Amino acid sequence: MNFLKNMLFFIFPRKCEMCETISESYICDKCKSKLEKTELYLNRIDDYSKDNTKYFDEHAYIFEYNSIIREKIIEYKFKNKPYLGKMFSEFFVKNEKMCGFFEKYDIIIPVPMTNKKIKERGYNQTEIIAKIISQNITNITMQKNVLIKYKNNKVQSQLNKEQRQQNVQNVYELNNEEIIKNKNILILDDIYTTGATCNECVKTLRNAQPKKIGIITIAKDCEKIQVKNNRKE
Repeated sequence: MNFLKNMLFFIFPRKCEMCETISESYICDKCKSKLEKTELYLNRIDDYSKDNTKYFDEHAYIFEYNSIIREKIIEYKFKNKPYLGKMFSEFFVKNEKMCGFFEKYDIIIPVPMTNKKIKERGYNQTEIIAKIISQNITNITMQKNVLIKYKNNKVQSQLNKEQRQQNVQNVYELNNEEIIKNKNILILDDIYTTGATCNECVKTLRNAQPKKIGIITIAKDCEKIQVKNNRKE
């Protein structure tokens, strides 16, 4: 198996998605190290346990949704590049802070898509990353069928905050809810902007009486959140 893998790499060498040099992984060590030193690399965990507007307890994320990160997430979601999930996953499973965060949770649930949307895109981008995390973090199992999206809605990126909240209402439902009762649950999404999608997912999951629910995303759109906060002031 390793021989075949090595032969395929020799014939079809993999390239770093950032600099396009030949690399064994989807992002070379040089680019990974360089990216981790930029202002885009936040590697933060925000506490929401006292925020009455949120149903989740905390939010972990790696990047600010800007520049090259925005480009790569768009490619991952909309340009048929499911393998980029492996690149993003490396920033979770090879990250001491995030691995410590994962230790608190039993189950990871990817934000679901409707069957129609999965058929159109060919894959669920959050499921790919959740699966890799569960394969590398021993205490976490992925459960993709606990939360079901049964209704298609508009694309969130085209809407303002109020429209986003209305757009995700009543589009999710529980399935096999006994699996998550009294468990610590982690929801995985790609981008956090207003938190409307994750909040609605968590609101639905709360009906199954889990112990704790956190969310984790690749990136957080701090720019839009800052604009929103400035308007309030």
